Amino acid sequence: MYGSWLPGIILIALGAIFLAENYFGTTLRNWWALFILIPAASTLSAAYGHWRDGDTSAATGPLIAGLGFLFLTAAFLLDLPIGQLWPVFLIIAGVGLLVGRRGWT
Repeated sequence: MYGSWLPGIILIALGAIFLAENYFGTTLRNWWALFILIPAASTLSAAYGHWRDGDTSAATGPLIAGLGFLFLTAAFLLDLPIGQLWPVFLIIAGVGLLVGRRGWT
């Protein structure tokens, strides 16, 4: 189901970013970070599939991983200092452990 529309969404997003660069004159220095969105979309869609099937405990891991990938992509795209932001990954992992132990209910 996701395989049919996910590549299209990715191509539309890439095209919009490059079009905005051409018209607004800004350059996206870390454009390669957009490729991190591929595993982010994959893990988030897996989490959604588990959640939709009613298996919320199995959805926790992919959800936390997808959020981690999204944070990493945003940090690279916005040129945020990764050296100072690495504790956020510890926080995300800790939230994943807490939610995974308690479940979504």
